[in-house]
Amino acid sequence: RSNEPFYAFPSGYVVLESALRREVVPYLNERQARRVGAVEGEIARIRKLRSGPGRNPYETAKDDFDVENLQTELDGLIAAECPLTGSVMVQSIDRGFSDDDDDE
Repeated sequence: RSNEPFYAFPSGYVVLESALRREVVPYLNERQARRVGAVEGEIARIRKLRSGPGRNPYETAKDDFDVENLQTELDGLIAAECPLTGSVMVQSIDRGFSDDDDDE
């Protein structure tokens, strides 16, 4: 997707949000993983509400503020460190590459 958000890490790697989520969420603890789902659900709910008819400028501004705060929290959960140079890489060291399924 050409308009998909991405994360640039100090290590120099750049990762699309969907790929980062796919790689990081399995390594989060249960509480963090549940929170990722809750935050994503709340962002989707607010965006749907925001696009509805009859929203006044105050409500729209509040919706934007809420989405920005939730997105910041989501960023902290899934992008706290680079998935290729941080603890996720260390935790996944025994996991095979995606093409290894052919070898089994």
